[in-house]
Amino acid sequence: MRIEDLRSFFRKNYWYLGLAGISTAHENLFLTGGALRDFFLGRPTKDIDIAFSPRSSNIPLRFASEIGGKLVVFGKGLISYRVIKHPFVFDFTPLKGDGIIIDLERRDFSLNSMALNIRTEEFFDPLNGLSDIASRLIKANSLSSLLEDRIRILRAFRFRSELGFKIDGFTKTLIKSIGRFSPWRFSAKERIAEEWKKLLCGGSFSKAIKDMAEVGYLGSLFFPFRYMEGMPQSSHHHLDVLGHTLLTVEAVEDILLNPPSWADKGYLDLNIGRHRIKHLIKLSALFHDIGKPFCFRRVNGEITFKGHQFIGARIATGIARSLLFNRKEIKFIWRLVYNHMMPLLFLKRRNVGKPWERSLINWLLRVERDAKGIFLLSIADLRATRGEKVSDEERVSLAEIAEISAHHLEHVMKVKPILSGREIMRISGLKPGPLVGTIKSRLLYLQKVGKIKNKGDALGLILRDNIKGCQR
Repeated sequence: MRIEDLRSFFRKNYWYLGLAGISTAHENLFLTGGALRDFFLGRPTKDIDIAFSPRSSNIPLRFASEIGGKLVVFGKGLISYRVIKHPFVFDFTPLKGDGIIIDLERRDFSLNSMALNIRTEEFFDPLNGLSDIASRLIKANSLSSLLEDRIRILRAFRFRSELGFKIDGFTKTLIKSIGRFSPWRFSAKERIAEEWKKLLCGGSFSKAIKDMAEVGYLGSLFFPFRYMEGMPQSSHHHLDVLGHTLLTVEAVEDILLNPPSWADKGYLDLNIGRHRIKHLIKLSALFHDIGKPFCFRRVNGEITFKGHQFIGARIATGIARSLLFNRKEIKFIWRLVYNHMMPLLFLKRRNVGKPWERSLINWLLRVERDAKGIFLLSIADLRATRGEKVSDEERVSLAEIAEISAHHLEHVMKVKPILSGREIMRISGLKPGPLVGTIKSRLLYLQKVGKIKNKGDALGLILRDNIKGCQR
């Protein structure tokens, strides 16, 4: 982490030379924030933060002209600027206070409170951010810095997930003292959504969520979690609802690092909307039992949460909408939360010797490839369930059912119609119209569930005057 290496690295960038060319003794420019942090972490960055004197409002315009970038102006009063030159985004922010030191002290965390004078190449680190990076610590600059902009609390957990750093103990105490108030009261939902989505895509999501729960911030952000803490469960479980949820998120994250062959990375890395499937599975794991506080019952001394998956799907949908996920993403989250108990139902039927494969295929016809995500969530759910009524054999059996489902998805779902539309019209005497398509779809469905195996079966169904049944 040599400072000279930092200077050498940035001198190689055309934009750095452009900034140096317009910087003067009276118009100092400072490279700050994430660009410096990411250099010391060995991470590439395309977001460049630059602090400048409020008196030098023409600096961003001159820089945009220098590199041929697009200039965007934000805010009123103390205006900030953005210069866009693909693939870089340069944010110009006026210095807060009298000089760079005061400006750095008013920032969020020490790891973001370093600066490099572009003209003199003097390095500033008044809060020992470089040392905290080496120690992998997230340390708030002060209580007032958190109060000044409450989104910084959520940002601490975002860095916890994104960088894998630990949050300093004193910083946790500060967050606990002010984090009990709803973030939605202090920050625009767009800013909350932006931080949350970055947090979700981090590699230490489960650790960040665990820390959020520890200081009470998770319940402030999503109120149902307040009621999940301390809520007992049935003898199948060894933890309360919140503890089980946190363990499920951890289990999902662990599974996603080394997924089973039937849930290949090609599937997990697919995009739904703006997010990869594997990230939305993590979010679904967090919300999978969020309906339990509203379904708590005691029946003959045993605790039940009947229907919690249906209530939970509605709650998860509302939260996802508040976090500005798009329609496709919300539908995926809803489907996983709504269906996460179905694999356990197939497991239960199999264990007691009841027929289950035909109903499995029936279900697969509805959820299609999302069954893979549902099974991953269900397997993580069972891993996190360690009560006296849960055995390792059940976990093995559930994994076997997941493999069978993947086989059906690969083969059964690709079955081609046994009769064409023309053949149906010739056999039944029907004229072209919607009814022919309905009969064809119904016959295909019966093929997939195993009730029709050849053309003779399909022909017999039509000839036995079952066309009305085909309309259902």
